[in-house]
Amino acid sequence: MTEPIAMTIRHMKIEDYPLVYGLWTRCTGFTMRDIDDCEDAIKTFLKRNPDTCFVAEDDDGRIIGAILAGNDGRRSRIYHTAIDPDARGRGIGSMLVGRVVETLRAIGLPKVAVGVPADNDAGNDFWERQGFAVRDDLVYRELPL
Repeated sequence: MTEPIAMTIRHMKIEDYPLVYGLWTRCTGFTMRDIDDCEDAIKTFLKRNPDTCFVAEDDDGRIIGAILAGNDGRRSRIYHTAIDPDARGRGIGSMLVGRVVETLRAIGLPKVAVGVPADNDAGNDFWERQGFAVRDDLVYRELPL
């Protein structure tokens, strides 16, 4: 790990969207879909999950990390986690995950899931280090509406 970075973790606001979207586009292997990740969709998501989405800002106010997580009252899921490529290796991702896990525990949720593309080796290594186990008893399916 490289030298720690001075930063603040705070709840994400819709006003952060342009900077968070820019962060997402700088992250190699980060997958987005227009229908899920457009500003309107994120605005709706933040309204439903105001307490479980966070950004990390450096001392200059630059967003260097972001995490989107939500729940339906029974299950919780982390949808997007991104760290600026120039700020990686400083524990920012682990701190964001820790904040989400702490918040979800306080809500009373028993577990949290995350989906990672099978070919994203760095992402899968990160989630394994965070303690997330692979489930091989499920097949993920979706129906576009």
